[in-house]
Amino acid sequence: MDDEGVVARPKQLVRRGEAAEFISNRQYAAVIGGNSNAGARASAFDREPIPRMSNTYLEPGDWKPGEIISDTRRGIYMVSYTEWNINDTRYSGRYGILEGYLIENGEVKHPVKGFVEVDTPELWGNVDAVGRDFQLFVGTCGKGNPSQGIPVTMGGPTFRSRSLRVVT
Repeated sequence: MDDEGVVARPKQLVRRGEAAEFISNRQYAAVIGGNSNAGARASAFDREPIPRMSNTYLEPGDWKPGEIISDTRRGIYMVSYTEWNINDTRYSGRYGILEGYLIENGEVKHPVKGFVEVDTPELWGNVDAVGRDFQLFVGTCGKGNPSQGIPVTMGGPTFRSRSLRVVT
């Protein structure tokens, strides 16, 4: 259950590259004419439960990770990132590359540094290959005023999204 007593269930936020559902609490659901999907979480008993992510991941697909790399003409293989920031409208994201490599003609080349900046519809709307592998990482969902940090897991399989740009 979430912190408003709503029974938790899986949420499918993106389906076929388009927004399918928004994380909501009772208040936000009423504003958009829907029902809460158990998205209300608070960091402590004296903090307001607000809509926020829980365990968020991309479901595995059919590709082997090596097939995604060998099928990529030019791209960035992000092994890990230093940060994930998204603006308050959930539209513009920024991912700092901790370990990343250039892919050219299906081969992993030299290391790449910088940030991947992308709009949410561009990122998820251009996914064309999703791996069979699956791994979750521990993270923190931080938002609110005063700030509330809540532990979460996030991750999923290797995937490819076309048309991303690296800012150095």
